[in-house]
Amino acid sequence: MYSTESELNALSDGEQENQWLSFLIEELWKTNLPPTLFCVDNKGLLEKLKNFGSNSKTKHLDIKIKSLRDKFKKKLIDMKLISSDNMIADLLTKSAPHESVKKLQDKCFSVLTTSIKEGC
Repeated sequence: MYSTESELNALSDGEQENQWLSFLIEELWKTNLPPTLFCVDNKGLLEKLKNFGSNSKTKHLDIKIKSLRDKFKKKLIDMKLISSDNMIADLLTKSAPHESVKKLQDKCFSVLTTSIKEGC
């Protein structure tokens, strides 16, 4: 439960930042944004969000779970399960062999250069 809880907290914090940035962009450019895609590598977290069930061990997380679930149902956010091998954020949070770090680093720069070419 601990990894699911920490990932839920990170997802909730990320969604709050996303909500603020989306509001700002929509206000400045008068445009509607598509749902933001959050990539997660924790099956337990996705199960918890899709099949909400509260118990004494998760009661303190209920508000965050319900909020994320509500936004997912309203199609304000989207979530996708990806393998840990493809999680770019792990580059900054976990120790890994040089080959894995290099692979994630290349993916990170690929995303950055693609965004620059597209004008983001």
